Amino acid sequence: MTVEGVDAKAWQTLSPMLHDQVTLARQTSATEPLADDLAFFTRQQYISGGWPEATTRWDLKGNTIRISVTAGRQTRVGTVTWKGDTAILPQEEMRKFLLRPSIEKEGADKENLVWVGGDLNTGASLVQRRLRAAGYLQAETTLLPAANADPEGKRDLTLEVKAGPAFEFGQIGFIGAPPQIDKPCRDVLTSVSGGPFNEARVQQIETQLTSIAHEQGWLDAETTSDYTLGSKGGTVDVQVVMKPGLRYRVGHIITHEGFSRGSKRVLQAGFRELEGRLYSSADLDLAFRRALDTDMFALLDVEPIRTGQNAQLPVNIKRSAEEAASPLADLRITGEETKPKTLGFEIGFDTFLGPQLGVTYKNTNVIDTGNTLAADLNWSTAGPLGSLKLKNPAFLNTAYAATGGLAVESFDLFEYTRYGTSLSLELSRRVSRHYSYTLFAGASINTVSTDVMTEDELGPDLYTLAFAGMSFMLDHRDSVVLPKKGWFLSARLETTLDAMGSGVSYARTDVRGAWYRPITKKFRFAAGAALMSIMGAPAEDVPIDARVFNGGPNSVRAFAERELGAMTQGGTPLGGTSALFASAEFSYEIMPNFEFAIFGDMGSLGRGNNSSPLSYSSDFRTAIGAGLRYHLPFGPIRIDYGHNMSRQEGERGGMLHVTVGFAF
Repeated sequence: MTVEGVDAKAWQTLSPMLHDQVTLARQTSATEPLADDLAFFTRQQYISGGWPEATTRWDLKGNTIRISVTAGRQTRVGTVTWKGDTAILPQEEMRKFLLRPSIEKEGADKENLVWVGGDLNTGASLVQRRLRAAGYLQAETTLLPAANADPEGKRDLTLEVKAGPAFEFGQIGFIGAPPQIDKPCRDVLTSVSGGPFNEARVQQIETQLTSIAHEQGWLDAETTSDYTLGSKGGTVDVQVVMKPGLRYRVGHIITHEGFSRGSKRVLQAGFRELEGRLYSSADLDLAFRRALDTDMFALLDVEPIRTGQNAQLPVNIKRSAEEAASPLADLRITGEETKPKTLGFEIGFDTFLGPQLGVTYKNTNVIDTGNTLAADLNWSTAGPLGSLKLKNPAFLNTAYAATGGLAVESFDLFEYTRYGTSLSLELSRRVSRHYSYTLFAGASINTVSTDVMTEDELGPDLYTLAFAGMSFMLDHRDSVVLPKKGWFLSARLETTLDAMGSGVSYARTDVRGAWYRPITKKFRFAAGAALMSIMGAPAEDVPIDARVFNGGPNSVRAFAERELGAMTQGGTPLGGTSALFASAEFSYEIMPNFEFAIFGDMGSLGRGNNSSPLSYSSDFRTAIGAGLRYHLPFGPIRIDYGHNMSRQEGERGGMLHVTVGFAF
């Protein structure tokens, strides 16, 4: 087969089409019907590309088909005008719908659109659907193209709009919903009352109400509607009826046979507490999130399977009539496990620790137990840090997670060197989607040496500490790593005791919170604050690295990390027993994932012997500044410069910070 009159660009799309047609014909020799078909499809290809005058001819010589193409002139869309009922929708919105099929074609020239009749007819239908969605159920649109293109190859068109009468929701009656879900169902109906009526919106309402019932355990619920349309528009009264059926309880947890033994143990432990309870999508979502927190699963799907059996409650539980009649639904869990063993390498830089290198090994299913083993080795200008952690995400086959960790660290950044070894134990639980807490305990052995610092500046130089406490998190952010709205509040309470006669004993509290608020699609506001306090000991009796500090990319950004407050003559931050900071920030998205921000920070550092976790110094330092953020899946790369508004003798005028993650 040969094709004449086709340039190289057109041949790129024409060649595979012709090849497919020959393959589908399943003919081993050239025939007149095949040649005619290939010529027809070639012309259609040109017409769809904006050559409405294209012609094709074919002839057959022996076993060779020859197709000749005369493309003519490519036609483009010229001026678009409107006729009829054009005041109902903004003309720019109608233009957007009319030209959408043309604009969204691969490789389309959006400023000089190709004329393709089929695409424009589809666009006219989109305008019609938009009008009907606005309540004009009898709306019609007609495309009126100019007879011919102008000398420049552009063809004007007019879209005639006949809207017809408008319909809107009138009174909406609702019956049948159980009392537990009656209010949220009526809230849905209230939100549409008086709005434009269309059948698609009615079906959407039915789906919403049915979903509310399903989410609360009425798995057999159905919702129907009845209404009568007049011919002249106006209000449409709707009667909505829900048939909820019986409310289900969770029966057994069934894991897919393809899961490993370890993952089955984790899933059974995480979902087991749902057994016997009323089916609830909120409870299901919590168990689902716990499972994903383990990093063992790439995909998970939970499907309720109705068993037809009634709930069997323990004999010592008094049943209500509803409980006695509740049918059971087993939860069938399917999905895909992640690759358990991973080895990763990291390289980075920040303005405190400088260049950083790291290697991480992780096994999320050690010996097919469902436990996670993680080993990290990191190096920075402060020295090496190694850690080993073993986590049981289903401790005692419950929804609690237990973690044991061992860490060894060398810190040599200022005028002292510290070597530390620590052992820690944690027991954590995600109570709800937004609330979690952790109980922890551990011990550490530390030695600190210096050639220039005094005893009061350095604090204890050889000490063994035992510590215990708890932390909690209330997290209502839309994203943990890239929040744009919501808030969080976290607190950590810790008691540290002298373990081997080193004379170190104190209590510490850390409270943090932040609020994120979008102003427009690209403009947002955020505010954060923190209060850290050590009670029961003055600063000189607390090991230097155990004190609280202020200044840095996550507090008052006019100062380098830890450098707000007293320092030695050699530039070593001494820290204190209380630190307070508050920040506010406005940011604007310049382009996708790239933001410019301005901010203001204030904070203080105290060194007294506190008797209250609310103690803080009133000597506040302030900063203003600006920065850039580039959003990545693991958080933003952040560059900030903070200007020191309360500069004191010997301090720098500001500080540039390069780091990863939000400031608060």
